[in-house]
Amino acid sequence: MLKSLTSVRVLVVLILSVLLTLGAIIIGVRIAVFYIWLFAFLFCLSIIEIGRIFVNQVVKSKYGTFFNFFISYTVAGFVFGFIVYRFLEFSLNFSETTIVEIQLVLGSVIFITGVFQSVCFCLRQNANIQQILTQEKQNYLQQNFNALKSQNVIEFLQESLINTIDLIKKDQTIAMVQIEKLTSILRYLLQSRDEKFVRLGAELKNVKEYCELAEIHLNQKIELWLNLSEDFHQTHIPPLVFQMVLDNQFKTYDCASGIGLKIEVYIENGKFVVVKTSNPPSLKNNVKNERFINNLKQRYQLYNKASGVSELSTADEYFVKLPLVIG
Repeated sequence: MLKSLTSVRVLVVLILSVLLTLGAIIIGVRIAVFYIWLFAFLFCLSIIEIGRIFVNQVVKSKYGTFFNFFISYTVAGFVFGFIVYRFLEFSLNFSETTIVEIQLVLGSVIFITGVFQSVCFCLRQNANIQQILTQEKQNYLQQNFNALKSQNVIEFLQESLINTIDLIKKDQTIAMVQIEKLTSILRYLLQSRDEKFVRLGAELKNVKEYCELAEIHLNQKIELWLNLSEDFHQTHIPPLVFQMVLDNQFKTYDCASGIGLKIEVYIENGKFVVVKTSNPPSLKNNVKNERFINNLKQRYQLYNKASGVSELSTADEYFVKLPLVIG
């Protein structure tokens, strides 16, 4: 918008300088046309720049209003116009009628410029308000995002500690393996929880350990396939989104079925990472699943990519599609 306003300012200066030149010729100013136009151009440019300065200062001011801008510009514009008029009056030998006509022409230019600068002020003020609202929205989304991340880490830690205590009573050897994996996962969660983006490669490494830990918790085989090239390991996604997807699957998984859980991760169209599992949500879990998808979309709102989050459920499989951020 700023570039377009600058182009419009230049155009307005050129048009006003031409009109001012024609006005001077009509009222009978006996000076070479080029010098009249040069003076008109400098006058119009100066009055436009004065207006631009006041627009910028008032918009940036905490208590900047249109009334403040109007008063400031009116006073400055007519003071500058008066100085130019007095200069012309003393420097050039004009008749009294011509002097009055020059006053009218200069006043008209100042008025037209004032109307133009008023429009610029309104546009700049609206843009400034939109920028503030956008920033406040981003701050709000960031706070919600941080709250979700903290909540996930706390829930994961609570569940893991409960499972670890139970496992220590049953099998201390397996419990030690679980503690090692749990330590690695917690280290990653704490390191990445404050990051805006994480590398897909680092997130997939955590996915492997997370699935191995889930095998111990669920006492079921979990088959994980990572069908994507290493070129995509440097792309980025929001932190802990995979954990949300896997948590949702593990919580809805029916251990009594005796059927292992299959998870496949692959890239779609070079823009999305898809998590496919062999655990479609049941009817009784539809509400929870809808809440899970909304949480995912809320995470992606911070990056203006919430519309890219989608899910698909078939009789045998469940798909979650997440947008990538190429980095």
